[in-house]
Amino acid sequence: MSGLRDSSGTIVIDEAEVEEDIRRIQQARGKLDEAKQYLDPAAIDSERMRGLTGDALQEQFTKMNKDLAEWENFCEGTISYIRRVVAEYQRIDREYAAKAKELK
Repeated sequence: MSGLRDSSGTIVIDEAEVEEDIRRIQQARGKLDEAKQYLDPAAIDSERMRGLTGDALQEQFTKMNKDLAEWENFCEGTISYIRRVVAEYQRIDREYAAKAKELK
């Protein structure tokens, strides 16, 4: 969101830009999901290894999977937050419009 203002200084939320931002976040989340899919077979292969190398790889795969899951959750939370903020400003706009109409 660019947070542009109109000529009167009022913040204007461009819904098309909002949806584009959300689309980009969803694409990033898709890339995270894709990365997890690549990690899974490698993790299974590392389970077959013996010794410290296999243990170290398993530890790293576990950490990376956890990190990827956290980033996916962050993406979902960000999308949810953006939608809530836009909905709140739309609600406020409706209230102001209704009050302005009453004053006329």
